[in-house]
Amino acid sequence: MLQKNFKEHRLAKHLSQKELADRSGISLRTVQRVEKNESSGSPYVIRTLCETLGIETNSLSQSSDHEGAKAFQEVIGSVPPDRYLKYINVSSLSVLLFPFLNVVVVTGTYLIFRKKFVFPNDRATAQKMLSLQIIWSVATLFILIFTPLIDYCFLHVGEVLEIPLFIWIYLVLLFSHLLITMLAAARLNMGKDPIPYIPNII
Repeated sequence: MLQKNFKEHRLAKHLSQKELADRSGISLRTVQRVEKNESSGSPYVIRTLCETLGIETNSLSQSSDHEGAKAFQEVIGSVPPDRYLKYINVSSLSVLLFPFLNVVVVTGTYLIFRKKFVFPNDRATAQKMLSLQIIWSVATLFILIFTPLIDYCFLHVGEVLEIPLFIWIYLVLLFSHLLITMLAAARLNMGKDPIPYIPNII
């Protein structure tokens, strides 16, 4: 049964019910009820316990109890996958419509979907995505402000260009943003951290 499967994983980790409850943040009573088959557990409970035990949710569905496995799949199926992270990632492309619009749109998208993240890691990843937009926008703003000054004092490239140098610089930065977004989307599809190199400043 699903509940016995949970217990087997807990015992394999040499954890008591109280230790599992403390580590997961799920109440001891809820852990006990799940293992005693008194409760099938909410989507949040199931996924949080799986994360705490370090197991994949589909490993619990490999139960000899067909009805228990089916019930489990229904519970997990009601939880959206990481598509909310993908929404946040795609929303950053709003910078292509208007400079720095990405910060506003990504912030709004994060605020809309933040309660959908049942895994702490997912919420941290969403915050890193927002952090990326803030860092990129601030860095871009400083670069665009100081580019004309540096060019005037040292480079003098703008004197021979029909299009101002800072516009070329912005286009390069915009391309880098697009590249980062595409790489993040690819890593999300592979189930990896989309931006492991970005600090969380939220």
